[in-house]
Amino acid sequence: MLRHCAILQSVFLWATASLVAQTSQPTVEELNQALQELQDQFVQLQSEHASRLAQLEQRILQLSAAAPQPISEAPRPQDAGSAGGQRTLQALNPEISVTGDATVRYSSDKTNPNFNRLNLDGFELAIQHPLDPFSQARFFLISEEEDGRAEFDIEEAYISWEALPGNLGLKVGRFHANFGKLNRFHKHALPWADRDLPTLTLFGEEGLRGNGISLSWLLPKLPIGDTHEVSFEVMNNSNDLAFSGRGFGDPLYTGRFSNYYDVNDNAYLEWGLSVATSHWDIDKQNRSTVLGLDLSYRWEPLRRALYRSLELRSEFFYNARSRWPGGDVFGMYAYGEYQLSRRWYGGLRYQFSQLLENQDDHQWALAPYVTFWQSEWVRLRAQYDFINKNFDKDENRFFLQFTWSLGPHKHEAY
Repeated sequence: MLRHCAILQSVFLWATASLVAQTSQPTVEELNQALQELQDQFVQLQSEHASRLAQLEQRILQLSAAAPQPISEAPRPQDAGSAGGQRTLQALNPEISVTGDATVRYSSDKTNPNFNRLNLDGFELAIQHPLDPFSQARFFLISEEEDGRAEFDIEEAYISWEALPGNLGLKVGRFHANFGKLNRFHKHALPWADRDLPTLTLFGEEGLRGNGISLSWLLPKLPIGDTHEVSFEVMNNSNDLAFSGRGFGDPLYTGRFSNYYDVNDNAYLEWGLSVATSHWDIDKQNRSTVLGLDLSYRWEPLRRALYRSLELRSEFFYNARSRWPGGDVFGMYAYGEYQLSRRWYGGLRYQFSQLLENQDDHQWALAPYVTFWQSEWVRLRAQYDFINKNFDKDENRFFLQFTWSLGPHKHEAY
């Protein structure tokens, strides 16, 4: 208001000076008339300004009254993904991806039906989308070839809440157990063409998974690292290798503690402790417990992150069973992978595992491999395995893996 008055006063002074300049000898009547006209114009502008200001204030009040007020409860389901009261097409469409994984497998052991052939190791349909600001749903349907026939299975299907109060997270449905570092990885996302021997021995080709509930807690910062997480899960006992496989009649309990530490701007170190326990016999008289220790180190220079990196990882497994005739079982793997250029990676893996049936029988394997990323959606890998067995003849294996993906899905980095 004061700014407008100052402008009008300036106009008044300018007009007065102009009148003075236009006539050298103005009369008193002419000056009074000019002054009166300017005063009338000033009053009119004042009135218009006040009216306009009142209209704007009224409009602001109306908009404030019409605006939605904050509420404490969650939005109604019909409001999720809406814009201006109307459901948007983009909000209704989930992310849909398809991943294919085919491998040429050769083995010196001619009796293995899954080798010396081209295997369609899996076609995965991934559907995932946020349900609302609080939860997300994921669904993974897998088609695998077994003995020349395609078999369909639900690999994972769950709803998750990842930002609950108190840094808690909740997951309900079918999922891979949070045991160790690589158990949660789908097969096509592994750093090699096959599962490691300890996982195959204790949990099988698909790893440890089942229907259940998972609760995680991101702990406050501790002196021993930068990030710490604890998880606890209750699952149906569907694994019949390390456990009885009797479902919820004999539930499986898993727990994990992980610690993450930034060594510097270019590297981090992570370690974790895991446990899974249930009974191994159908009478539920004898317990089987699998303990796990995982160590991970990754170096990735900031200035050359696209071209150079180094990853070192190892996991140790120990399966203790009460009154098991074969004895306790130990297994481990360790590998290192170095990025040679933007698209090429080279690695070496060592692994060892005793057999469940008899701890005196064991095998170890050494596997060099090379990976080429043609693009973000196409990956090629060649791998050679030498397996030494103290209970059978040594075995040589060769893998040539082709992996491709359609859509936005990339496997979660755990």
